[in-house]
Amino acid sequence: MKVVSMLLALWLTGAETQTLQVRDPNQIEAVETRGNRRLQSAQIKFKLLTKAGDILNPDIIARDIRALNDMNVFDDIRVEVEDGPKGGKVVIFYLEEKPRIQAVNYEGLKSITQSDILEQYREKKISGLSSQSTYDRAVVRRAEGVIKGMLAEKGHHEAKVEVLTEKIPPNSVILTFNVDEGPKIRVEKIEIEGNTVFSDRQIKKQMKLVKESGPLTVFTGKDTYHAGKLDYDLNQVRILYDDNGYIRANVLEPTVEIKPTTVHRTLPFIKPPFPWGIPLPFWKKTVNRYYIGVQVEENAQYKIGSIRITGNNNIPEVLIRAYLGLAEGQVYNGSALRKGFENLRKYVYGAFGYINFVPQPQYDFDENKRLVNLTIDIDEDKQYFVNRIAFSGNTTTRDKVMRRELLVYEGEIFNSVNWETSLLRLNQLGFFEEIKEEDAEVKPIPNTNQVDITVKVKEKTRNSIGFNGGVSGIGGSFLGLSYETNNFLGFGETLAVNIQGGTRQSDFILSFTEPYFRDRPLSLGVSLYSRNFRYDEAREVFAIDPETLQPGDFENRLNFEQSRIGFNLYGSYPLRLFPDKSRRAAQRLGLSFQFENSDTNAVNDATRLYFLAINSQEGQSFSPDVGSDFETFRSRKITPTFTWSTVNNPQFPSQGQSFTTSFEWTGGFLGGNVNFYRPTFEYRFFKPSTRRRNVIAFRFMTSHVSGFSGVSAPFYERFYMGGDFDIRGFDFRSVSPISWLTDPLDERDPLTGEVTQRPFDKFVYVGGDTQAVANLEYRIPLVGPITMAPFLDIGNSWVTKKDQLQRQVSLSDGTIQLQGPQFLPGTNSGVRASTGLEFQVVMPVINAPFRLIFVHNPIRLDREFFSPSTGMPFAIREPKWDFKFTVGRTF
Repeated sequence: MKVVSMLLALWLTGAETQTLQVRDPNQIEAVETRGNRRLQSAQIKFKLLTKAGDILNPDIIARDIRALNDMNVFDDIRVEVEDGPKGGKVVIFYLEEKPRIQAVNYEGLKSITQSDILEQYREKKISGLSSQSTYDRAVVRRAEGVIKGMLAEKGHHEAKVEVLTEKIPPNSVILTFNVDEGPKIRVEKIEIEGNTVFSDRQIKKQMKLVKESGPLTVFTGKDTYHAGKLDYDLNQVRILYDDNGYIRANVLEPTVEIKPTTVHRTLPFIKPPFPWGIPLPFWKKTVNRYYIGVQVEENAQYKIGSIRITGNNNIPEVLIRAYLGLAEGQVYNGSALRKGFENLRKYVYGAFGYINFVPQPQYDFDENKRLVNLTIDIDEDKQYFVNRIAFSGNTTTRDKVMRRELLVYEGEIFNSVNWETSLLRLNQLGFFEEIKEEDAEVKPIPNTNQVDITVKVKEKTRNSIGFNGGVSGIGGSFLGLSYETNNFLGFGETLAVNIQGGTRQSDFILSFTEPYFRDRPLSLGVSLYSRNFRYDEAREVFAIDPETLQPGDFENRLNFEQSRIGFNLYGSYPLRLFPDKSRRAAQRLGLSFQFENSDTNAVNDATRLYFLAINSQEGQSFSPDVGSDFETFRSRKITPTFTWSTVNNPQFPSQGQSFTTSFEWTGGFLGGNVNFYRPTFEYRFFKPSTRRRNVIAFRFMTSHVSGFSGVSAPFYERFYMGGDFDIRGFDFRSVSPISWLTDPLDERDPLTGEVTQRPFDKFVYVGGDTQAVANLEYRIPLVGPITMAPFLDIGNSWVTKKDQLQRQVSLSDGTIQLQGPQFLPGTNSGVRASTGLEFQVVMPVINAPFRLIFVHNPIRLDREFFSPSTGMPFAIREPKWDFKFTVGRTF
């Protein structure tokens, strides 16, 4: 900043002669500021030590100038001292304020966007380049450097950035960054020299950020030179050698040259050459290209001779060696050594409170035997205890709710393993944005052996009230109203009410869960529900009114109405099979009891006759002459469950795995008129990839249902797959074993009146007693709440106990004949498969994704069949391609 000199010289000359005679002439009558527009005079004077009534002091005025200069809002500061009307002095600060930025424009950007630049400003902590900010030339120069650096990373090393300043009266400016990116200089050749152990291809494969220009680099952008990226890649080459015993390998400083290179233009005009474009032989151009030379000194390979541990005063050597993972005689591996140190830090020393544990490896080389003798000197430091645990950012959630999820307690030894599990448990609540390791500060208290822990959280919206509607495979067209809170009144309880009406399904569900009953880790809950389901497949597939169907007409299409009402009581408690708190916290044993009554009515006689022919109720009548309706299905079931889970978030998981098994027992000693059991197993796996941006997700689920005490499992409890939540490419309930059913039909001779019977063939989707499905997804966040997920679904349902599907068919003479299932080829064996692309849009109110699914079914039913009695042909053509819209996740 330019500071104009103070006009104090004349006054100082006279001051020395008058000071001894009179003090009043040097006394300050007033302090004034002139030229300030945005800042009020009172704000400026607050920074000054020069005050009215004080004796004028040049040193204090010089200090005041520095103070105003530090405010960084003035371009020029000038001080004058004048005689005042009362015989004293008036000090006047003449100020020229820096202009205010009215707007910032960027022109000429092609390789980067303005949002990219603003993000870099935030990372580099560059502030003051927004509207209404104070113009600062130093900040502008830093911004120029940032833009040039970003363009250099994109290969534009000759880019130029010019900043134009347009003055706007009275004191504002418009900044315009004019960018000339210049040509993009690509990497033409990377020359590797000195390598004999690894080939050029192996070394170049190790280089992840800088590649030679080729067909794929137009998409990856990795054929651009950047010094930082090249340094990273060369370090990866050193690691390659270090991990294979070449501990003394060296990668020398690379040579980087720009050379003119003749390249062919291509048709079409895509920048990469053949094979993406066809070279035009007489159309060439000369461009600059980078040529990078990498010189490698491999030296000899070394094995581990001996391993000595020193400095371990509190941890036994045998435990250290076990977690170190190295053995004498094996080829030296630097990454394995670093991994061993990390294991010691996390699982050994960190678990016993030695948070400042530092291992120092020392190398002693035996050149004759090509051995490296390792001495690992350990600095254990102090064992730390937890002094205080505090939380910040939880405006609604009570500290008590968060503290009870912790496995580290105040006054105890700090345990890094238990602390990591504690953060996982906090994330599993689903109350907060992801809590990362850096959000939890573990700070040692100076001169003590204690630490203070502070966990910073950002709460999610705990309540969601909304309307929803649409079309889904399971619910048809639907409209719903829902209210849900997963943190009721900040105490951690879950309360949910859901009302939904649709063409297929209507639901009313009220549930409440208390995760810590009476401050114990006993989770208790209750749910009340009423569900109505109408399955009119004839109407939806053939546009036929199901009530008009007659036996022998479209009997393969089951059409029924079902009304279910009941309640469910459930609870769970953590298992204590392991002394380790972190392993114990991931396991829970649960138990639920369900009371349900289900009324089922067949919409037409064809469906009614089939249902009555399958013995799924105690006391059910098989004769069509004795009633035609089911009595109420009364099910009383108890279900023990075991769950082990390290999944980090219940709504949007990105890491961890879970294992759930259950055994559902219905009827028998519990009462009711339905008897069946159902074991179920489910495994889920989530792993972040691509620098934790994307997620690999996998689910495998299998289940089996079987009746007992002489009855089959009810038809609605059998497995009909297909739809949004298992095999996405197939219609709801369409993946099922399909069985031929042959019934006798009476025919009367019009001449003689004689009644004869002929066989009539039909087929029915009978549902499996065993199912299995595997789902694989790769979830890629695109922008905001939009995620793209390529997927693969494989599964099917099968009948393994055919005797439970035996029908009793009434003949014309009154006798009853047993008839077993005759499955259509390919429907009770093999699998179905769907693959495709899914776009998910997470709506904040519904807190569930809307999904657009583009699907291809590579394994499907697409063939003709012939009826066994009459030989009549018919075909089942499941779709090869399809498009679906739904709400919710598959898993």
